[in-house]
Amino acid sequence: MKESRYYFIIAILIVILIASGCKDDVATTSKTHFDPEKMPTMVSRNVQTLLSDSGDTRYRITTKTWLAFENMNHPHWIFPDGLIAEELDYTTPDFKVKMSMKCDSAHYDRNQRMLTLTGNVTIHDNTGGEITCDSAYYDEEKALWSLNSMVTITNTNGGKIETNQMYWDRKANKYYSDSFIRLQSQDKILEGHGYESNDRITNYKVRKVQAIVPVGSTSLPSMQ
Repeated sequence: MKESRYYFIIAILIVILIASGCKDDVATTSKTHFDPEKMPTMVSRNVQTLLSDSGDTRYRITTKTWLAFENMNHPHWIFPDGLIAEELDYTTPDFKVKMSMKCDSAHYDRNQRMLTLTGNVTIHDNTGGEITCDSAYYDEEKALWSLNSMVTITNTNGGKIETNQMYWDRKANKYYSDSFIRLQSQDKILEGHGYESNDRITNYKVRKVQAIVPVGSTSLPSMQ
């Protein structure tokens, strides 16, 4: 009789434990929630493709990972593993490259038409010049680049600009900045605040000149 009561109690305890486990499973499952606006609508790997705008082929992009978020209030694309992008001249038969850029990661806001490049940014334009910086923003509507942090701009004539912020207006074909500037040409190094030049750096103006030193002489103080 005592053995029967003992087995009965054990059975009740087993049922209680099983029921408790089921409740935990149900509670855990009910907390799981997927927000379709935060899930990418497209995930592409090892991509090399052409992009069109208004029916014309304008860009060629190469990337390891392309995440597209089209169901959000602000549709956007993310390239977390780096991006190589080329702007093409669709008016030429061979789609000549007008400009190329690469970076460690990128973000493109489709509504604002704003491209953000981050990490080891390198840009080459059709003049043969090169731009390097830590981050860059491109307003596609205004055709305006904002170049930021450790900006270096070089041209084919050996001219070089170093600054921490520079704007590149592609419509007006000019650079301009209110920041500290170090400009090196073939014969001199010039430092000051405020700068404006054409995009080939062949015609330039520094507003507040602080130093002019011939190349090869005593080194200038570091950028501030």
